[in-house]
Amino acid sequence: MYWAGVLLAFLGLDLDVGYYLHLVKGQANLLWNREPIERVLKQPDLDPEIRKRLLFIQEVKTFAQQQIGLVPSQIYSSFVDLHGQPVSWNLAACPKDRLDPVRWSYPVVGSAPYRGYFDLKRAKKERDALEAKGYDTYLRPVSAYSTLGWFSDPILSSMLQYRDADLAGLVIHEMTHVMVWIPGDVNFNESLASFVGDAGAILFLKSKFGPDAQVVRDVLMGAEDNRVFRRFMKAFAASLDSLYATDLTFEEKIQEREVVFEQAKERFQTLPLKTKAYRNFLNWKMNNARMVLHRIYNEEVTLFEQVYEALDRDLIGSLDVFMGCEDAGDPSAYLEDWLKKKGDIP
Repeated sequence: MYWAGVLLAFLGLDLDVGYYLHLVKGQANLLWNREPIERVLKQPDLDPEIRKRLLFIQEVKTFAQQQIGLVPSQIYSSFVDLHGQPVSWNLAACPKDRLDPVRWSYPVVGSAPYRGYFDLKRAKKERDALEAKGYDTYLRPVSAYSTLGWFSDPILSSMLQYRDADLAGLVIHEMTHVMVWIPGDVNFNESLASFVGDAGAILFLKSKFGPDAQVVRDVLMGAEDNRVFRRFMKAFAASLDSLYATDLTFEEKIQEREVVFEQAKERFQTLPLKTKAYRNFLNWKMNNARMVLHRIYNEEVTLFEQVYEALDRDLIGSLDVFMGCEDAGDPSAYLEDWLKKKGDIP
């Protein structure tokens, strides 16, 4: 998603030329090392599990184009072996006393509340610099990302470790970015791709394995857990927002937020979760950067679900509505107005 930002290096609009040149090098390395899927599949010594996963991705892609309505593209028509490494790392940062992420500006993409790195040392150096300035940070490995159709994104070996439901959701998530992207509104874009990825994965799995298959029952159970966890995280973030809006001093807010963090851990253990999808929550590095990253990918999902339900769970029709947001000044307000006209919200 941050690839378009490399153009700044050549346009002279950013002083950190070294950063963008490292992106150029990293992206060029991926493009240079990719192999067409057809060629990879013809290799007689190809690992059977890799072959199975590559064919699975091609099935998901075809289904997404023909049955969901995502635009045909050359995305995932080649393969790159990363030899057990993530493709990149994403860094998010946030002040300690408010849920307002640091944003970086890129052409085409617009501003984004994270920065991508192909070089882990460079990412850690930037993280340490931000922490020295007093920011919360969250640095995480990335298994896949989208260049928004600028390049033919390859399948990455880091993607193949995902289970069926997650891999299908990931492929459809990234394909959604190619179809719909509103510059500067990352929360909307990521939440939309998360919703379409999850909904599309359920449709694909039902088509492939049957509506009563165990894998379908598992993913539907996981989808309900996702809703429960999103509601929990929304309330958690609201508690932090309320604290940060008080007249307490900075030091007092930092002290009190630790109480909020501990209370959230206690509440989490009472959630009626049916799967182990969020079992690592209690081990999370609790800070504002982690919180805003979750908000980015989930903030608008409920709104998209409302549109989907209003159209009797027609994902193709829903995508048509979502695409109308590209010409709207406020995409969330656009969807709320659409729902009001449909009579689904007062």
